[in-house]
Amino acid sequence: MCDVAPGEVGVGIREQALVLTTSKGLVVITGCAHPGIVNMVRKAREITGEDRVYLVVGGFHLGGEPPSRIESIAKELRRLSVRKVAPCHCSGDEARKVFRQRFGPDYIESGVGTKITLP
Repeated sequence: MCDVAPGEVGVGIREQALVLTTSKGLVVITGCAHPGIVNMVRKAREITGEDRVYLVVGGFHLGGEPPSRIESIAKELRRLSVRKVAPCHCSGDEARKVFRQRFGPDYIESGVGTKITLP
């Protein structure tokens, strides 16, 4: 397993993510994803050369976004080969609802104290 910090993403509020390379694909761990969760995932795929994304966990920064925008982001993450999602702190209740519906058993309820075990 290799840990990668993809460098800063975004303009204005810039962020980094921790990217783990696993046999199942990438695990992308975000802070608040101000530059956009889709942009963070794209950058992780770009710098690693890995197309499979096993899990995206962290803040998705979607609190207050309309359901239609959240739906389009969920679809785009699926298109980017994201298998599992675990949105937390700044994702918002509506985003959790949409991702739970769109990812079904591949949705992981997360928050402070959640332990996620990778296969």
